[in-house]
Amino acid sequence: MMTKAFCVTLFILLQLSYHGYSCPTKCQCFTPTRAICSDEGSTDMPQNISSDVRELVIMTTGIMYLRPKAFPDGSKLSKLVFLNNLLQGVSRMAFNNLLGLEELEISGNHRLEELYLGTLSELQNLTTLVLNFNRFRVLREGLLHPLQKLETLQLKGNVIYQLTDDLFQQLGRLRLLDLSLNTISTVNKEIFRNLGQLRTLRLGYNLIEALPPDTFDGVPRLRELSLQGNKIVRFPQALFSRLAQLDKLNLRGNQIKELTADAFPPGLSELNLADNKLTVLSPEMFQGLPRLTCLLLSKNQLSVIPEDLFQNLTALEHVDLSHNLIGGLPEVMFRGLSELAVVHLENNNISSLPSGLFEDQDYLEQLYLSDNALQNIPVEFMDAFLAHNMIRLHGNPWTCDCHLLYLYDWLMYSTGLNQDTSNMYCRAPSFLSGRGLMSLKREQLVCAANTSTPLQSTHEAVTHPEETPPTTGCVVQETNSTISVKCTNEKCPQIKLRTWYRKEGYTEDTFTEHILLQGTQCLNSTITITF
Repeated sequence: MMTKAFCVTLFILLQLSYHGYSCPTKCQCFTPTRAICSDEGSTDMPQNISSDVRELVIMTTGIMYLRPKAFPDGSKLSKLVFLNNLLQGVSRMAFNNLLGLEELEISGNHRLEELYLGTLSELQNLTTLVLNFNRFRVLREGLLHPLQKLETLQLKGNVIYQLTDDLFQQLGRLRLLDLSLNTISTVNKEIFRNLGQLRTLRLGYNLIEALPPDTFDGVPRLRELSLQGNKIVRFPQALFSRLAQLDKLNLRGNQIKELTADAFPPGLSELNLADNKLTVLSPEMFQGLPRLTCLLLSKNQLSVIPEDLFQNLTALEHVDLSHNLIGGLPEVMFRGLSELAVVHLENNNISSLPSGLFEDQDYLEQLYLSDNALQNIPVEFMDAFLAHNMIRLHGNPWTCDCHLLYLYDWLMYSTGLNQDTSNMYCRAPSFLSGRGLMSLKREQLVCAANTSTPLQSTHEAVTHPEETPPTTGCVVQETNSTISVKCTNEKCPQIKLRTWYRKEGYTEDTFTEHILLQGTQCLNSTITITF
């Protein structure tokens, strides 16, 4: 039986043998089949690459040109990566000995402006081609034609401004095409014809302003379409009509001003319309999307939300209406959305909330209401939330009086908001302005005399059979520099009144305690505190 020490020694010897006999100079070979070569001083391909190597990565070297037959005869490479080198040119015959190559990446070469026609002719088994973050402006027509087994093609981060109609014509097996982060301004249906197997198309962050109605007719199996970060103002109603299998649509960061009903295919589960210029949404806008689970409408110019906007969106789980101009919310807005879990309403102008806004939500986990104009939270509003749910409420001008007792009590017993409560500050009344809500004592949340809701007394009355419960209450009135606290009690038990206040210019609270005794002080006592 081999000892542990012997096993470790054997492992080290094997690693040394891999490095010593199979690994080219200035390369790292962690297994006999994988090599990583990185040396800024290297200007040519590493020599003596073992025929056992299947995956070769060459990164951050000084190699500027790939010569003809840069790889030896009989090479069994299946994956080849050139990353962040100084490549300026690639010979038409550089890859001629790599007949078994399946994955090729040439990325991060900011001086590489083109690949010559014929460069990829011998790579007929290629399934993945990644040419990201180079300086390609145009890809020659016919360059990709030999790659009929190609399934993934990435061309993002170049300066491609034009796509020829026949560029992708022979790529019938292609499933992912990434053309994002280029300077493409025009797209038409001819470019995507014969791409019947395409599932993912990324055209984000280009200069596209308009799309013809039939642009995507040749990609009926498309499931993910990204058009974010372009200059689209509007699009034809029929643009997505052929995309019956489309699941995710990203239109974020365009200049879309209006949408028409039935503009989107019914199978969508994710729709991103954030960071556009939408001002109005019709009630029927999304009613044809029963599978929608995620709807993002943040950073638009919406001021009014129709009460029926989300009608029939019974699968909706995540909705984002943040960073708009919304002033109020209809109480039935989320009615029937039983799967709703995440709601973003932060950075609006919301001044009040209907108490039953979330009465149908049993699974609501996250609610963001920060940076609005809320002064209080209605009683029963938080009843739909569990104590560990995440709720963000900072950045509102809270009125810290008796109307906030409901929220105060809820926060005291919740666990999901602990990291947020320290940023909740009082705007009113004036003597509490700037104070942290949760730094206050519960007894400090009192209402002025002209407020309809009286201050709740801490006196606990005992009700005896056939007796009327004693009536006890206190109100606070502020007049100029005088605050009066008036307590009334009919049954005359002993009442203890505690008062906290802070004088201008002081950092500490002042505390007073006054005991109302039975007898002469029984019926009506007033304590006046003058600042």
